Amino acid sequence: MAARYLLRLDDACPTMDRERWAAMEAMLDALAARPIVAVVPENRDTDLVRGPVDPLFWDRVRAWEAKGWAIAMHGLHHRQHPVDRRTLIVPFHDRSEFAGLDEDAQKRLLVRAWTAFVAQGIRPTAWIAPGHAFDRATLRALREATPIRIISDGLSLDSFEEDGFAWVPQQLWFPRPRRWGTWTICLHPNSMTPADMDRLRRALSQPYYRERLVALQDLSLRSRPRSLLDRGYHHGFLARGRVERMLLPPYLAGKRLWAEVRGT
Repeated sequence: MAARYLLRLDDACPTMDRERWAAMEAMLDALAARPIVAVVPENRDTDLVRGPVDPLFWDRVRAWEAKGWAIAMHGLHHRQHPVDRRTLIVPFHDRSEFAGLDEDAQKRLLVRAWTAFVAQGIRPTAWIAPGHAFDRATLRALREATPIRIISDGLSLDSFEEDGFAWVPQQLWFPRPRRWGTWTICLHPNSMTPADMDRLRRALSQPYYRERLVALQDLSLRSRPRSLLDRGYHHGFLARGRVERMLLPPYLAGKRLWAEVRGT
């Protein structure tokens, strides 16, 4: 099967950068692309305060849903506390809104988030943890607190089933050619510059990607466990990340030293 690509837009919230999100929406509409949108219902993360509270925010979310964009629950507040990344299912960061809390505390957050969406007439179809950070207790709480059974996360070559959920893996942050599999490209419109948007538009306008862009609802999610190849990809991805974290500080230090030598 040829590679398929999903787009995922993270951190939609009432205080998002409306101008940048409008530019992203116009671009995707021109491409007839239908992304997953990760919505933070009650933002308390100061990094996501990019403007005043939008009184029409939930109207925008309903409009996205009406044109086939998949709405995902992206936590509750997006405010994260320190955790040991070794306890996480996707160990990218040392912080989480959910992991490290007991299961009942996590369930209370999830119930409140779900209730906030339902009050606006929206029933999210997928779960996206802030910072990719969640643990097994999060999954148990999510099953009990909501009817959501799709997770947009994980490192795999294709969708799989685990812990009672269908997992749609998320492995890219910019379009990259792949021979096969399901690949989710995670984007953060709040921090994308006009140059970033133009670079993305030029990439997605290529026939290769336009022909392979799909929406979440178009996928026939695979009822299969992760294969050995999937697990190898997972561990290889994380191992590469560990090597990059070790090498990047010396690389950056070298760049600063060279700039000083050149007097720039």
